[in-house]
Amino acid sequence: MSVSATPGIDPVVVAPEARTDLVEYCRRRYTHCTVVSDERTWEVSGKVIAEALESAGVRVGTVLLSGDEVVADERFLTNGFVQASIDTDAFIAAGSGTITDITRFISHRMRRAFISAPTAASVDGYTSKGSPLVVRGVKKSIYSHAPEALFADSNVLRDAPHELTAAGFGDIIGKITSIADWRLGRLVWEEPYDEAIAERTLETVRQSVETRHGIGRGEEAGILTLMNALIESGLCMLDFGASRPASGAEHHISHFWEMQLLRYGKPGILHGAKVGVATVMVCRLYERVRSLDAAEVKRHLESTTPATFEEECSVIHSAYGALAGDVIEAHRPLLGLAGDVLDGIRERIVANWESIRTLADEVPSAETVRGYLRDAGAPTEPSEIGLSPELAQQGLLSGHFLRDRFTVAKLVRVLGLNPG
Repeated sequence: MSVSATPGIDPVVVAPEARTDLVEYCRRRYTHCTVVSDERTWEVSGKVIAEALESAGVRVGTVLLSGDEVVADERFLTNGFVQASIDTDAFIAAGSGTITDITRFISHRMRRAFISAPTAASVDGYTSKGSPLVVRGVKKSIYSHAPEALFADSNVLRDAPHELTAAGFGDIIGKITSIADWRLGRLVWEEPYDEAIAERTLETVRQSVETRHGIGRGEEAGILTLMNALIESGLCMLDFGASRPASGAEHHISHFWEMQLLRYGKPGILHGAKVGVATVMVCRLYERVRSLDAAEVKRHLESTTPATFEEECSVIHSAYGALAGDVIEAHRPLLGLAGDVLDGIRERIVANWESIRTLADEVPSAETVRGYLRDAGAPTEPSEIGLSPELAQQGLLSGHFLRDRFTVAKLVRVLGLNPG
């Protein structure tokens, strides 16, 4: 399938002949292209692309990132910059999420074209403009640029390890709670919101859920549906100009887990796998919210003493260690809510409680979401992805500090409820 998705990304091709189209696209526009990959994606895609470009008369450079685990952090970014030729016209990301994020950042800073060649239906960031990078141990979204074109070979997607496809399904399932959190943030924190983009994002969930059994069986039709859903989710972020449509409390928990694993030198876990598991946890928070009536909410607000700035900073220091300073600075607008700001939030919670309960009602139960994930062959519980109960709970308690957004994790805290 070939789609002209948006004026900024043209074309978007998801088809068996996608690499042929990629070579022809580059041949007409560039004399020197650099293919970025890791050792595994070089063998399944990067090498084929490089050889085909050379046969078409295009000079080819390579950036080959090696190691047991490639991470989008300062070390691998520096490695990429060192290998990149200053003479290149365009960078081609032959890989999945991490390779895409690294290529996006390097190409943006070198002011070169960026082309995406995904090797798995594993993340929704292929068409977004933000680069989720680990900077001094803290997960941050750094402004970069979207690809000018995307070419995904459906044969490569089909043959990717199922754990990558399952991670893509987990990333899409996370939109269930990210959209609920976005709508909650509009009601309580007056965050910018776009209903059309919210509905487009939820449609990616509906399409993926409908084909979840085929995704679980590794059927090409299901994988292509998932890939196009991931692309559309990325385009929603691109059109809105921020990650808000696709990233709520479930992503903040996932980012926290990732940072802690890096902090203690533990093996990484696929982004979408973490997101899917975290989504189940966030759905449980929404179950708590919809169980409350307006009178109970008022009682909770009247009896709850909010944490002070100093108390919350102490919690952050305990959870994030040496990374606490960066986290505190990023989260400052929502730290130590007090005075008129807290009064305004409480007033909006009370005034909008029926609307809040309505949006909570629209969030499927945690058990329903667990079923979706199981059907697609994706993990559903922290233990399945190697997380201890302590680390899982810590993500639920402290992940929300990573972004200055009002999510259900914040709502539960303002109401004085125990998130666990």
